[in-house]
This record gives sequence, C-alpha cells and structure tokens, in this order.
Amino acid sequence: MIILALGTNLEPREQYLISALENIEKVGIKIEKSSSIYETSAWGGVATNNFLNMCIVVDYKKSAYELLEDIQQIEHNLGRVRKEHWGDRTIDIDIIEFNGEVFNDEKLIVPHKYLHERNFVLLPILEICGDILINNRSVKNSLDKLDSQIKVYKKL
Repeated sequence: MIILALGTNLEPREQYLISALENIEKVGIKIEKSSSIYETSAWGGVATNNFLNMCIVVDYKKSAYELLEDIQQIEHNLGRVRKEHWGDRTIDIDIIEFNGEVFNDEKLIVPHKYLHERNFVLLPILEICGDILINNRSVKNSLDKLDSQIKVYKKL
C-alpha cells in the first residue's frame, strides 16, 4: 500500500489540494482512495495559517525514488518554495508508506519519521485504511495518544 499525505496553508487552500490531486493523476499515479479534507493548526511552530490536510492511497508501478521525483515536480509546478522548514506552503506532498518498504537516506525517509506524532495524517489514514500497522505501530493506538481535536473541513 502506498499512502501520500497532502497539506496546504496558503490560499486558495482547497484549490491547491484539488490541483495536486489532478496533477497526481496526470503523471500516472492512480488514486484509489481519498480521505476527507481536515483543517488543522500549523505544526512545528513556523507556519502561520491553518492547514488543510488529507491522505490518499495510490497505485504506482515505479520506485519510491521516482515517486518522490514526481511529487516534488508537482509541488514545484504548484508554486512550492522551500524557504524554511515547516513554513507556509502552497502544497506539500509526503510519502507516508510505500508497500511496507523502509527508506532512510538523505533523499527519502519512509515511513515518514513524524507519522505517529501527527493527528492530521493519522486520522485521514484511519478514515480510508482502518487501523493498519505502519512501521509495526497501530495507527489508532498512535492517534489515541495525541490530541485529536481536528475537524473535517470537507468530505470528498
């Protein structure tokens, strides 16, 4: 299973998510499931505006590194500028899970290293995948340990 997380906190936030989903399909990444869109406070202490977040399950036939290149190109095409870590952004697309494989190098870390600390990723995953194990940890158990005070912004 391949799971991507999408987030944006610059207006027009909803349009950035829609454009990202359209671009994901255009490059040959097949979206199999989409979560609702959740509105959350900024995480990491740098970004200033609330985020819209969602997760998708995709089918992708190439490598994780090729997927990373594809999603970074989509981010670039949608105006993503990497000025500061955890700063404001038009769109952020992260690889959360890639078929149970583990990557930990300078280019790619999967499963995402902050996954089990982020309710805005765990809740959408729980919505579309149920209580799965990622990196041998239950999504639901991880979510239960966090403040899950986030709300659905829009159901897709």
